[in-house]
Amino acid sequence: METGIGTSVGYCFLKFRLGKFYRMKSDNSGQKIAILTVCFLFSLINSQTDLISKVRLYDINGTKYISALEYAKTQNVNTIFYDDKEKLEFRYQNVKMLLSPHSSFIRVNENIYHMYLPVVYDGNDFYIPVIPFLEILNKTKLPNALVDSSEEFIITTAPRYNVNNVSVTNKINGTVIKINTSQKFSKDVLAASITRGGWLNLTIAGAIVDSINLVESPLENPVVRIRTIQSKESAQISFLLKSKVDDFEIETEANHISIFLRTALAENANKIKEMRRRWLLDTIVIDAGHGGKDSGALGRGGLQEKTVTLDISKKLGKLIQANMGIKVIYTRDEDVFVPLWKRTKIANDSGGKVFISIHVNSAPGNQSVRGFETYLLRPGKTKDAIEVAQRENEVIALEEQYHNYPDLSNDKLILYTMAQSAFMKESEFLAAEIQKELDKVLTSPNRGVKQSGFHVLVGASMPNVLIEAGFLSNKNETKLLGQSRYRQKIAQAVFSALVNFKDKYENPLLSDN
Repeated sequence: METGIGTSVGYCFLKFRLGKFYRMKSDNSGQKIAILTVCFLFSLINSQTDLISKVRLYDINGTKYISALEYAKTQNVNTIFYDDKEKLEFRYQNVKMLLSPHSSFIRVNENIYHMYLPVVYDGNDFYIPVIPFLEILNKTKLPNALVDSSEEFIITTAPRYNVNNVSVTNKINGTVIKINTSQKFSKDVLAASITRGGWLNLTIAGAIVDSINLVESPLENPVVRIRTIQSKESAQISFLLKSKVDDFEIETEANHISIFLRTALAENANKIKEMRRRWLLDTIVIDAGHGGKDSGALGRGGLQEKTVTLDISKKLGKLIQANMGIKVIYTRDEDVFVPLWKRTKIANDSGGKVFISIHVNSAPGNQSVRGFETYLLRPGKTKDAIEVAQRENEVIALEEQYHNYPDLSNDKLILYTMAQSAFMKESEFLAAEIQKELDKVLTSPNRGVKQSGFHVLVGASMPNVLIEAGFLSNKNETKLLGQSRYRQKIAQAVFSALVNFKDKYENPLLSDN
């Protein structure tokens, strides 16, 4: 039972009849001073950081006892029962307390205290004599406790933790460390770094950590150890990593902080070499956005996105086949509807080595917006990027199995990007090259490389990008996109980017022994 700090003053009206609780000779005035001191300190407890709870008192042979397990529960303390010796251990953050059945001695770390009265063990629970136990708590600076004036329970304090425990889960090409919290921590109160010694240190401002639960959380490689440091203003949680990681990302939700570790390429050098040998650029998959019943964006004069993207895709395919000697796979080569999930399936089943999805944009609310941009599959960081992905993803409503599409919230999306992390650097390079080459031939603004959650890119086991070649909501760009020679310029620029990509990523593989 929890109660507020406002009642703590009432708890200080204790009956000073301690003689009935234990058989010790002591000066009454000394008792009163000690109790009043405890009450004074108790009344100063900050309710924002501590919980105030009650633990029931039991009368055993005329002496007041408390249940060890009930007490441990109110303190958020882990307990360990040793079957062979029938001993019970309390594990506070930095203190271990050991109880033995029918013994009047209690061990706190390396110190042994005499309670004058024995612990009672009934085969299920340990019962501790109240008054000598409270004296030991005060001596050892463990959380405060005192007898209520009703003489029916004791009042205890326990930390109000907002960081509770940790779980570690291995995914394809990465690991997820999930820190469970009782409140949401924004990213601006987090700081993280990896030291040379292999420690990933996460500092959380305003955190109060349940160190026992965190340190004793079950672990999986590469996380081999957890340690915590609690300060007044913040807490640091450190994870010892058995192996190096490429990089990491942090996301926060209402009740957890997630750290996504990408597997270090250096750890799998031989495997990756062999994988890349099989990934010589011999097949490119071109995805013409939309099609059939899905017209995509609409421009002035009725120009449809599906028409523009199909023409650019075919022009690009012809350039590749004529000049690179590379097989081209189209997700569609005519005006037909192709579900988003099937597009990446086509790419994977055909042995594609690069996946390029071609689109044109629209911003109905701002017809002055124009320009070209290239997207990567990652959580959207800007409002515009998120809105673009939402518009492109709306096509799933036209599909029969639309309900089978996964949620692309940040947590889920990061897991998908981790699965494709072996090709992330290649995707980033290709996107940058496309923007560079488009910038050479187009007069529209270069809007840069961006990232967001596109269903059409999910599942593509190869370098993949999505191009937004212009805005059909802009009058001037609609006019340009309606011209065959302009669409040829776009195709030529993407082709040049692919040539640069092939030179950079294929030639080193050919010479790699």
